[in-house]
Amino acid sequence: MKKIVAGAMALLVVGCASESDNQGGEQYRYSPPVAKATNNTLEMAIPVDLVWARAEKWFREQGLNLESSQRGAGLMTASAAQSADGLAWLDCGTMGSKVALGNPNLQINMIITQSGNNSVATVSVKGDTALFFVEASGERIPAPSITPVCVSRGSLEQSLFASLGN
Repeated sequence: MKKIVAGAMALLVVGCASESDNQGGEQYRYSPPVAKATNNTLEMAIPVDLVWARAEKWFREQGLNLESSQRGAGLMTASAAQSADGLAWLDCGTMGSKVALGNPNLQINMIITQSGNNSVATVSVKGDTALFFVEASGERIPAPSITPVCVSRGSLEQSLFASLGN
């Protein structure tokens, strides 16, 4: 019985200490994102060459430079460093009021294949960014020990697939 009471008291003390620490620390909190299931594959009843051309056009319209365009392999990759649009496409986590994210580095990989008479496009979207602590003056102090990994929101895939399937 004494062990149970001692254990309960220890939990109560830890709980109180944690609660008071979190009130001040909540402003400096960073929580990583939770990946959500997104539709990253689209099958279309149109030729691969048309899908490829539409994809290249979409990347240009978004201001994303293709790093690799290997039509024979069916692989297209693009990236953008510190993309202002990246936070619309990526979830990089949540943070307290004194924490800010930088514009994320965005990486997009797309594979276009033939499946019978159809074309299949599969897209992978990921990224990372920098985290900053914000001083009262507005100055941003880097937090290099924390490297947020960003996960797709699904909006980039939806936009790309809308252009491919027209």
